[in-house]
Amino acid sequence: MQLMTLAEVIELAASREGQPEVLHGHEHLSDPVRWCHVGEVPDIGTMLTGGEVVLTTGVMLAEERDQIEYVEKIAEAGATAVFLGIGRAFDDVPRAMLKACRSADLPLIVMWRPVAFVTITEQVQTTILARTTSRSTISENVRDTLHRLTIQRAPMQSLVDELAGLAGCPVVVENTARQVQLAAGEAGLREVLRDWTRLSQYVSRFAGDDDVHITPDGIVAAPLTQEGRPWGTLILFAHGEPAERSEVVARRGVEALNLHKLVAPSGGDWQREAQEVLLTDLLGGHGGADLLELRARASGFRVRHCRLTPLVIRLGRNERECAMLLEQVRSVAGRCGVGALLGPVEHGTVRMLVSSSQSDDPIRRVDEFAEQLAVESDCRIELAAAGPVVDGLSGLGRSFARARQTLRAAARLDWRDSVVVRLADLRLPGLVEALAASHDVQDFVDRELGPLLDSPDLVDLLETFIANGLNKSSTAQAHHLSRPAVYRRLEQITERLGIDLDDVRAVAGLHVALLALRARGQ
Repeated sequence: MQLMTLAEVIELAASREGQPEVLHGHEHLSDPVRWCHVGEVPDIGTMLTGGEVVLTTGVMLAEERDQIEYVEKIAEAGATAVFLGIGRAFDDVPRAMLKACRSADLPLIVMWRPVAFVTITEQVQTTILARTTSRSTISENVRDTLHRLTIQRAPMQSLVDELAGLAGCPVVVENTARQVQLAAGEAGLREVLRDWTRLSQYVSRFAGDDDVHITPDGIVAAPLTQEGRPWGTLILFAHGEPAERSEVVARRGVEALNLHKLVAPSGGDWQREAQEVLLTDLLGGHGGADLLELRARASGFRVRHCRLTPLVIRLGRNERECAMLLEQVRSVAGRCGVGALLGPVEHGTVRMLVSSSQSDDPIRRVDEFAEQLAVESDCRIELAAAGPVVDGLSGLGRSFARARQTLRAAARLDWRDSVVVRLADLRLPGLVEALAASHDVQDFVDRELGPLLDSPDLVDLLETFIANGLNKSSTAQAHHLSRPAVYRRLEQITERLGIDLDDVRAVAGLHVALLALRARGQ
């Protein structure tokens, strides 16, 4: 298969619509591009085999640490370049990401105007497929590509993406309940998903004893089984494609998907992986709201005409100990009358999106769901932070960001008043957390506390002093100091800051500045 170059990808009509600018890697413009992926998840590196262009909006990369790890992982995987779309997560190029790309010598191309990533991936994949040498090599190419992904333990979504590219048509994997769990090949996916229940029933009518069956209009379906038990169906919507080619891709796809489920590190929990992919795509907005809503509905999760509440949950156990979390979430959600979409467990937290009817009280429903899940889950749920309720996909990213802010602030305050906490519950600390990234707030912190910032011990003592209602005895006890020692340190603080600690307004300003300082992670 002949490859494209990075320069050719940048010059595609779809790419030019985004006003691309190469910020690093001009010397790599002739490097080959083997494939193209939209990659929002932080662990995108596990999905890559080398030579890919990765497209991201950075919606999952709010923290500098996440940006650095993201770049390092895709560079280690041998990616050719990363394209960053400006506007959804960042108004400008994040310095940490640019620095990481320079350090890893990974080309960084910025798209200054909104552009449909799906159009870029489609043009790249179509161009590469058009350069395939002959159809007689399809079986070998499919087998080698999927085998390489399987032994590298790439996510199942990567296999489905490859199948769609190799077949040149939309590909769907449904579970035994006929719900779409994984899908790829966006060019015709809207039409496929728009009336999914009817279409799935139509395809099933042609199932027979053969391991692959083809409908009169060219849809290829193959059952997925493990130890004789069905776990899903692979369906290729290959209208107009040569039947022989589609059948070869389907047979190789079944082999790869069954093997992947057998050797997956998660124990074959492919439906949980599918939920993680869908939630990530809903946050990234890839493919447009219409396609995302169709994908969600076909998977059994309703978005349209529903109230959506993001949750960020802190767990008391690690990912391995939470193997049953998806089943527990489904069980509790069903009894509480809500839908729930589960994200990956990362750094002891898990994202979740809860859907409730427009006629319900979403706050009450979410509280009931989270409280019941805390009782039944093996994961020892410590705290669940809820973002603002939204009525559509456009506000999901901001609401999840607010939930993360709330969780951080609640953890610092050692919140124990309820299982679910919202920013409004935290009062002043919550407000400061929400505003902490503002340049005005950062300037305020520097003005109020600047002379103390090189003395963390004095900052800690001042924080304790204010938290204890300006009680010197309590402060001395908390820091295991004598009262005279506390007096001396408080004198140093007043001298450095040039304020009177008996001045209520001055102390109030210091209190806010300390909250903002902690919100910055200092």
